[in-house]
Amino acid sequence: MTAQILRAQYPKFIYEKFNYKIAGGNVETEFFYSIPPDHEFVHRISFLNISEPPTTNHELLEPLIFHLGLSKMFSYWKTTCSPLIEIRARHLSPDQTAFWHKLFIKGMGEYFYKNQIDFSSPDFLVIQNAGRPGKSRAIMPPRAKSRGAREHDLSASRVLIPIGGGKDSIVTLELLKPHFAITPFIINPVPIMLDVCRTAGFPHPVTVRSEIDPYLLNLNRQSYLNGHVPVTAAHIFTSLLAAALNNCRFIAFSNERSSDEGNVQYLSHTINHQYSKTLEFETDLSIYLQDLKSNISCFSFLRPLYELQITKLFSRYPQYFQVFSSCNTNFKLDPRQHPQSGLWCKTCPKCVSTALLLTPFIGKDKVIEIMGAYPPDLPQNLEILIELLGQKPVKPFECVLTRAEAQAAYTDQGLDKLLSSWLENPNMPPRFAQILKHAV
Repeated sequence: MTAQILRAQYPKFIYEKFNYKIAGGNVETEFFYSIPPDHEFVHRISFLNISEPPTTNHELLEPLIFHLGLSKMFSYWKTTCSPLIEIRARHLSPDQTAFWHKLFIKGMGEYFYKNQIDFSSPDFLVIQNAGRPGKSRAIMPPRAKSRGAREHDLSASRVLIPIGGGKDSIVTLELLKPHFAITPFIINPVPIMLDVCRTAGFPHPVTVRSEIDPYLLNLNRQSYLNGHVPVTAAHIFTSLLAAALNNCRFIAFSNERSSDEGNVQYLSHTINHQYSKTLEFETDLSIYLQDLKSNISCFSFLRPLYELQITKLFSRYPQYFQVFSSCNTNFKLDPRQHPQSGLWCKTCPKCVSTALLLTPFIGKDKVIEIMGAYPPDLPQNLEILIELLGQKPVKPFECVLTRAEAQAAYTDQGLDKLLSSWLENPNMPPRFAQILKHAV
């Protein structure tokens, strides 16, 4: 069915409610959504391996859990692209409503583009509050330091670092662990993530299991709509609750400057596969957390750097070369779609991008040793290579290097300029910026 038919048939999506319980040292949450009159969904998320007994401060937990549920709406709303979203689980202020509306419009850009949905009308989507206003509550980890804490006190603060199994989060982990108490954090662990944590000296990371309602997968196999959602935004709100439960003052993501580049223009909008990794979204989030009176600082540690610069840093840690992978086929739900051998499929944009990034620093032979082939040279990857180099109007919809980086890595021209670049991240505490500057 087309989006136009589905929007007419299903005019409303509802975030009904959330439940949670603390059991056996874990926190288990449930989020309830509906698309009347036919569809109901339950998304379950469990927080495991919590470093301290979970807080029973419900004024702390409930706002964070509610917001986590907001971040999971996208996966269910996209089935029908309903023109009205009704929030019954709790209340949003006008500014908060505007934040989520912007995230729907910009974060779902790839979905709109691939499904050829015209989202340009001002009344394309309305978010409506039906929940009762709650009290304004401070959202902070137990015993967290105030925002006015002196720089020399920061070393005692705990930093939550989300680990995805790729090179970027490894660089963040390695650069920060000499300076802070570190809590590695993984969502839906696969062997790569666990191997990275063990290699870094953290055999027991904080773990979250997020379970999509199987009914959604059933709809995906039918004539309902499907597409990319702002996954990083969901990871951020998952991390906020994990940080509060584990007494972490900071959350250091590993989103890079390269994520700011869009993929294609559509209906006079820039469509960016990585929108929720961008500086624009991170800054909006920082303002949003201040509005929530949050004392947890969430930022991207690697924001000042391009992927090429991060890869140069990663090349200093050869102990990870046979452990890490940036190939997304490792994370597909169906194991039959995982790489046939090793950790790389060798034929996706991520594999080609990673090979290009690594080559200037470790050489082609080492890349072949790591990946089992050299993806940029494989004939079946020629179209991907051309797209990465900017010779086609659409850049691959993956978390890949910028067009300028691809050209520099492929031709060796302009490499020095990119490697000496720096973009200030206004959301990052100065101490973290100093550590990164020293490493570069």
